[in-house]
Amino acid sequence: MKSFLLVSLSLCLLAQPANAAAPTNNGTLGVYFENDLFAGTDRYYTNGTKLSWSSPDLSEYRDSPYASPFLPLFDLLPYINETAYQKNLVFAIGQSIYTPDNTESYALSRNDRPYAGWLYVGVGAVWKNERVRNSLILDVGVVGSYSYAQETQRYIHDARGFDHPNGWDNQLHNELGVMLAYERTWRIPHIVRRSGFEWELLPHAGAVVGNVKTHANFGGEFRFGFNLPDDFGTGVIGPASSTSTPVDGTMGASRSWFPLGTYFFARADGRAVGRNVFVDGNTFGDSHSVGHCLFVADLSAGIAMNYKNTKIAYAFVYRTKEFDQQIAAQVFGTVSVNWTF
Repeated sequence: MKSFLLVSLSLCLLAQPANAAAPTNNGTLGVYFENDLFAGTDRYYTNGTKLSWSSPDLSEYRDSPYASPFLPLFDLLPYINETAYQKNLVFAIGQSIYTPDNTESYALSRNDRPYAGWLYVGVGAVWKNERVRNSLILDVGVVGSYSYAQETQRYIHDARGFDHPNGWDNQLHNELGVMLAYERTWRIPHIVRRSGFEWELLPHAGAVVGNVKTHANFGGEFRFGFNLPDDFGTGVIGPASSTSTPVDGTMGASRSWFPLGTYFFARADGRAVGRNVFVDGNTFGDSHSVGHCLFVADLSAGIAMNYKNTKIAYAFVYRTKEFDQQIAAQVFGTVSVNWTF
């Protein structure tokens, strides 16, 4: 937990370069929290947190002082350097916690989900215009006891006055995890002035490869409300998720003089799964595993409020079974705050 907080603080300090020329803003900070306590359960995907920061809009990635360690990689990649796009660097840190349904037993529950944690950092690039956003994110972290999932859950349960889960000695072994995720999101229709009541459809498609998760996904979000924000929707924590990365500058839509907006949204995402370490078990060496379902879907609905450069969103998420022996689908809540400062 101390390591998580220390790296989180370091990430926040990235927004204050000491020797760089002052941009028009310092980027966007995103904070995400997901937990099944909102649904009154404590099983499966039980907690997720993510802190992310995206840079101000860049003409070229080299315009940011934080790009220098990654410029050789960015210069080699196709498409992301096209001048027609606004560009953002993305940095993130997060932790996810998974437990079986039966957390009272000390023994291994062979037909239940493994205990597992995932602690990771992410770096990536976003390139976007008025109609489309592309995200390419590399997550690197650890699965196993070094993720400090047991300690985090113990702290949360102590704070809530709950008993501790008893089976963490059976969690997945420590393993280095790597995921590369790409996702493309479209906005339909093209809204040139975001004022008054409007609707918007945001289909998306992408893929993830790595020893933690491998899948292809497709879905979309529909939102309707007053003074919609000039961004690309509200998703859950995932390999390709970042901040809201709003469209700004000359590409941004004109806005209402009234700075407050609110909207309802519904989102769906379907995945064809090739690997999920949190049910398939460790990649290297023997471990507890239950095997994954080939197709998994998330259905969510929620409400968001935006005021000037800040957006707060809340949603309930229904996730279909991720492994065959799972006794029921899962519901959890997600809260996010995005602040462009």
